Amino acid sequence: MKFTQIVIMASLSMAATAVLADTVYRSVDEDGTPIYSDRPSIDGYEDTVELSMRATDYNAIEQQKKAAAELANAAKVREGYEAEDAENAEQIQATVAEQRAANCAAAQQRAEKYNTNRKLYKPLPDGGREYLSSDELDAARAEAARTADEWCS
Repeated sequence: MKFTQIVIMASLSMAATAVLADTVYRSVDEDGTPIYSDRPSIDGYEDTVELSMRATDYNAIEQQKKAAAELANAAKVREGYEAEDAENAEQIQATVAEQRAANCAAAQQRAEKYNTNRKLYKPLPDGGREYLSSDELDAARAEAARTADEWCS
């Protein structure tokens, strides 16, 4: 049993029992041995001790057992979900790694293409082309290299 289950069961058992009180008399014989009794002794030193007793509540015990079983079942369900989540996380990580590798390859190809072509262009809506200026070409090549580094690192 887990610690939390034990604590819950103990606290429920304390709360579910009725408390009875009684007086116990303590005296000491000539040898110094303490004697406890429900009646006061006639001779010897006497002291009273309040004794608390609890009657067992069997319904409460059954309820505690039921609550502990429900808690154990809930813990099993949670553990199943956690295992499933861990498996899903591994699958997600594998998918992300595959996608990242594909993006890296595509970014490297784009950077290589930008570096090997003398001119780059932007397609126009009418199907024509607008060639990049030298500054725009340098910026596009730098951006392609940065993107490749980002995906491949």
